[in-house]
Formats: sequence, C-alpha cells, structure tokens
Amino acid sequence: MKKLFITIILLSAICSSFAQTIVWKQLASLPEGYNGGEAVSLNNEIYYVAGRTKTTKNSFFHKLNPKTNQWIKLADIPEPATNLALAAVKGKIYAIGGDLFKDTNREYNPQTNSWRILVPMPTARQHIDCGIFDDNIFIIGGLTSWTTISKRNEVYNITTNSWSEKEAVPTLRNCAAIATMDSLIYVIGGGGSKTSVWEETASIECYNIKSNTWKRKADLPYKLYKPAAIVVNNELMVLGGSTTTGKNTVTLDKVLIYNSKSDEWIETTPLPSKNIFFGCTSIGNKIYLIGGTAGSESDWINYPVVYEGTMIINESTK
Repeated sequence: MKKLFITIILLSAICSSFAQTIVWKQLASLPEGYNGGEAVSLNNEIYYVAGRTKTTKNSFFHKLNPKTNQWIKLADIPEPATNLALAAVKGKIYAIGGDLFKDTNREYNPQTNSWRILVPMPTARQHIDCGIFDDNIFIIGGLTSWTTISKRNEVYNITTNSWSEKEAVPTLRNCAAIATMDSLIYVIGGGGSKTSVWEETASIECYNIKSNTWKRKADLPYKLYKPAAIVVNNELMVLGGSTTTGKNTVTLDKVLIYNSKSDEWIETTPLPSKNIFFGCTSIGNKIYLIGGTAGSESDWINYPVVYEGTMIINESTK
C-alpha cells in the first residue's frame, strides 16, 4: 500500500511539472517499416508518403482514418522520393522535391484519387520541409547536392500555379523542421555549417510572412537534426531527431514545447521510442507519429508502428 501511494505521488509530480502532457496509444501499423516518409492531415484523415524500406525507395501512398483505425493504400505517388516537402492546402495535397535532388511538384486530388505534375520548383532540392500560409507553400533551405545547401525561400501559389522567391533564410539549413503559427514560419534545427552539410544546429529562425523578414529566436536546448515540428493547441512542438554527443550520434525521444510569449522551450512527455525520419502530423489536440527509425543506433531498422498522442492540459499549471 505504501509503495502504491509513493508511485501515485511520483506520477502526480511528473504530470504537474508540465503545462501539457501527452498520452500515447498505438494504432494500426503500416504494412511494413518505412523511414524518410512524410505525413499531413486533411479532413480529419492522415495521408502518408511512405518513403523507403531499409533497402528500397517506393511510391506507396496511404491514408488512415483514426476513427476506423484502418490504413488504405491510395494511388502511387509519381516520381517517388524520400525527404520531400508535403503540404495540405485547400483540399489537396502537394508533394514537392525530394531525393535525389528533385524539382518535381506533385498535386494529389482526394476526390479522384489521382496525381498530376505542376510547375516544377525553381531550385531542385531534398531534405526539405515547408510552411503554409493561405494559398502559399514556402520551401526553405535544403540540399542541392551532397555538399551544397541552399538558403532559398521559394514560394508556390496553388491558385496561380506559379513560384516566387522571398527573403532567404539567414543560416545554412537542411533537414530542419518547419511549422507555421499565425503569420510566422519557424525553421527549427537541422544541419548545416560552412564545413559540413550534416553538422547539427540548435538555432531557430522565424520568418514573418507579412514583412518578408527574419528574426532569430531562442535556440533549442540541444542541437537537433531532422526533428519534426507541429502546432497543437496553438503551441509549437518539436519531436524526436538526432544529436551528436562526443563522437556518437544519438537518436532522441524528446518532445519540446515552445512558449512564444517568453521565447523559451520546455520539455514534455517523451515519444514512445527514439525516432528520426518519421511522419508527423496533428488533428485537433492529437498528434500522429508514423514510421521512422532509431537511425544508426538500430542499424536503420524501420518502424511499422503508428502512435496517437493526446495532449492533456494540466489544470494545476494554468
């Protein structure tokens, strides 16, 4: 009885230390393990470009309805790629760029379960993410070769089917996590320095869409390569990724929440397991974590598992 009481006290202390906590549960798994894939949500369903198995890049495209908890295979993606930018805008899905250094701009129509190719991205690149605002998709940074990073901020307008260029990101960045909150686009972590395209960074650059200007925000608590970023309950969250400690690269299970008012980061409930190169999206107060890998720590064995995390606001911290 005494042991149970102590356990309850410890759990209460852990929960009350966070403004929000996450309760994770496992959903229906993917047909097999993938990494390098991307996910978006549209009309309360999740769409996932599968990326690759351990040995093979593939064209698979799947949909999950969380209510029925069933994956459905959709039309294959044209010119399949990993490490591309995926966006859902006004009822359609856009898959742009990707490995190997593609400029392909693909549009998926859920009504017809079909893809079409649009005007290509001006700068072919991979290891990219994107921000979304109104009819515009912002592709920022990325690799243009295995030794070169682009700082370009190229914007695709879905209404005019045309591209324009905005103010470039101030620092070299690939495999950064990108998320839009209000009229601000946050470019978070990633890799890039004058000596290495892979060197992790903790820096955060914030792009003001209305003024076409950049501003530096508080660094992450540690350097992160290829984390995911989403907005839940109007809060910016950063999940997973890898960092280098000494000579070792370590994949993390950390989840961070950004307080935009105080410009500070706090840590919350971790992921169910260490993860990088996974799909991540949100619907309402729920987070969806799809596939991925523990990276070199697991010899790049990929996860087929899918998790739903429910955000719970702790009343004691309000």
